[in-house]
Amino acid sequence: MSTQGLSPSIDSGASDLTSGAAVVAPVVPYRGAGARALGVLGPACVAVADGWAMAVAVAALRPVPGAVLPGAAAVAIIVCNAAGGLYRVRRSPSLLADAPRVLVRTAGVGAAVLLLGAVRDAAVAWLWIMVVAGGSALGVRAFVNAAVRTYRFRRSWARPVLVVGTGGTSAQLVGILRDRGEFGLAAVGQVAAGVQGEPVAPLLGETADLPALVERHGVDVLVVVAEDVQPEQLGTVLHVSFGLPCETLLVRPPSDMVPVPTPRREQLAGLTCARVGWGLREPSARFAKRLLDVVVGSLLVLLASPVLVACAVAVRSDGPGVLFRQRRVGLGGKEFVLLKFRTLRPVDESESDTRWTVDGERVGKVGRFLRATSLDELPQLWNVIRGDMSLVGPRPERPHFVEQFSRTCPGYSLRHRVPAGLTGWAQIHGFRGDTSIELRARLDNHYIDHWTFTGDLKILLLTVRAMILRDAG
Repeated sequence: MSTQGLSPSIDSGASDLTSGAAVVAPVVPYRGAGARALGVLGPACVAVADGWAMAVAVAALRPVPGAVLPGAAAVAIIVCNAAGGLYRVRRSPSLLADAPRVLVRTAGVGAAVLLLGAVRDAAVAWLWIMVVAGGSALGVRAFVNAAVRTYRFRRSWARPVLVVGTGGTSAQLVGILRDRGEFGLAAVGQVAAGVQGEPVAPLLGETADLPALVERHGVDVLVVVAEDVQPEQLGTVLHVSFGLPCETLLVRPPSDMVPVPTPRREQLAGLTCARVGWGLREPSARFAKRLLDVVVGSLLVLLASPVLVACAVAVRSDGPGVLFRQRRVGLGGKEFVLLKFRTLRPVDESESDTRWTVDGERVGKVGRFLRATSLDELPQLWNVIRGDMSLVGPRPERPHFVEQFSRTCPGYSLRHRVPAGLTGWAQIHGFRGDTSIELRARLDNHYIDHWTFTGDLKILLLTVRAMILRDAG
């Protein structure tokens, strides 16, 4: 997984700005709900169209009986496009920019289909897939892009933007958002950040007020103008933004501080913007991650069903009760019931909820084997399929310890911005079980802040490798 981007250990101790009292001005109410709905419906329509067109094109070739291959091809093209960021909502959608990437992925999936389906006249069949699936994908994108531009010009539905900075570049940015409706953004106000300048939008407060301002004004996008923020304040503002329920754009980022990958850079009428923070704020990213969870989780349940049955029989032979249920904390701090194969019997429910380790004599031979091989975690695949958890994410903890660690470990509560996972960035680095909570929290937050679809795939592969090497050792 790429480790490019903001360091997870950004200094959060910089002093807050105190440059005088803010002038609180009335704010025009913007209805951002419509824009948020567009951010879900647009990518969803494109993804469904991609999958449907690929399935139709493959089914027409009749490579093998049944719907398995067309269905697999549909899932493959959606996953490939999602991994390439082709369902990401952008300020300036461009068919010309998307076309090469769309056609390359269509060609790759089409070639794989022809190899698996043993289709005659492969060249003609491949051309057919390119025309039907590729042509449909481009046509749907052209229509959706036009609809998005038309929709965004309706200014009353623009996404509310809070601009951090009051200098010259900030004023230029506010003017761009006011004059360029196709970006679908509207500045509700500015925040003073140390660099002197005259605000051109309502001055709502200072950097210390960001969490309250974002909540009060329903801010969807926080735009931080780097050159209009005091250098000692920039790290603090970005650190705070990681915990805010909105997208963060950094305008003209210092290249030595934020080496953001190219796919996360955008242009706003000549102003370079870097999308910082966690990529799972985007609906298309959440869709891709959930699709991976359902497809891979269901496949693993099918493949591991003999092992699941064998483990259940072994646990039952060691005593009554097969599954162990325990409340854990997941996405948004909400509790869910985690499933595991029973490896011991606690004295009472309170002990299992509040005790960090257990006595070794209460772990039998079956339980010791299941723990050593991590087979006791297999029932959590049901948690993944149900949506309680994800394949990759921070490991869930019990409510008692979440409350304790949130008080004593900086950034611990930020782990709950994403669903809990079976495995994670911290686990493949050896931080599992009774290890440093602070380091685990830092690694978990680093994973969240730099999430990519391919990064999840890499973590899954590294987890499999670690399990094989551990068993071999």
